[in-house]
Amino acid sequence: MITITDPAPVDSTSNGANGADPRRVRILGIGGSTRQGSKTLIVLKTALRFAEESGATAVLADVRALDLPVFDDDKPLEAYPASLARLVEEAKLADAFLFASPTYHGTISDAVKNALDALNFLWNDTDPYLQGKPVGLLALGGPGAVNTINALHHAARGLNGLSVPTTAAVPGGGVDEAAGTVTDKTGLGRIQATVSEVIDLASRLRRPITVPVE
Repeated sequence: MITITDPAPVDSTSNGANGADPRRVRILGIGGSTRQGSKTLIVLKTALRFAEESGATAVLADVRALDLPVFDDDKPLEAYPASLARLVEEAKLADAFLFASPTYHGTISDAVKNALDALNFLWNDTDPYLQGKPVGLLALGGPGAVNTINALHHAARGLNGLSVPTTAAVPGGGVDEAAGTVTDKTGLGRIQATVSEVIDLASRLRRPITVPVE
C-alpha cells in the first residue's frame, strides 16, 4: 500500500496515461480522522487491502498524516505542506477513489471535508476534479452514519465523481482498534462489495470505446 506521506515520489515511469500503470486499477483512499489509532482509518485500510487483493494499486491519504491547514482558496499550492501536492498528483493518477469519514455530529468530519476541499486545485484541469471516475463511500458510526454517507455522496458529486451504488457504514463497536481489524461481518461484506463495484466500474471506464462501423 502506497501512502501519500512516503518520501518516494509518485511513480511516473510506466507507459500509462499520466504515468499510471496501464495494467492495474489505481485507487486513492482519502479519509481517517485526526485521532491516533483512528477506527475510520482501519476501515479505509481494510478497503484498500481488499483492493490490493483484487489486483489494484492502493494509495492511502490519511488525513492525520496529511496534517493540512484549513483550506484557503487565496493561497497557492506551494504555500501548503508538500503532502497536499502529493495528494493532488495522486488524484490525477487515480482511476478510482474511496472516501472514508467518521460520523461527527451527524455528518462528515472537518478533517475529511478539508482534504476534499483542497482538491479544488484540480478545478481548472481539462477534466476537472475527479474526472468523472468512480468513488466508494465508507463511514464509521451508528445510525447517524447514513447522514455521513449522504454527505460524502454530495461531496463526490460536487467533485465530479461517480458514487457506486453500494456503501459501507461500520459501527464503532465493529472495529478492533488494538488488532487494527474490522470485526463486524456485515460491515466487512459491504466494504468488500463497495470495493468490488469501484474496481469493476473503473475497469469498464478505462476500456476504449469502440463504435461499430456499418
